Amino acid sequence: GTRIKVGATGSLKQILFGPAEVDDGSQNLVGAITTCMGNVGARNLPEFQQTEIIIAPSIRTEGKLFQTVQNVGMGTS
Repeated sequence: GTRIKVGATGSLKQILFGPAEVDDGSQNLVGAITTCMGNVGARNLPEFQQTEIIIAPSIRTEGKLFQTVQNVGMGTS
């Protein structure tokens, strides 16, 4: 994937473990992984790694607005 700028800042400890100052998902990585594991019913990381995923047809256009605005990745003209 193409890297886009999200503008989020914080200490490494805060980004990894929280508490998050914003609710846009750019902070608290461990909390996000824990939530994802709960969504797929995984009890541990090995179970989470074995989860099958489905790619939605709109995946090709997701995030393209941000790439176009920042003129990066597939958003470059």
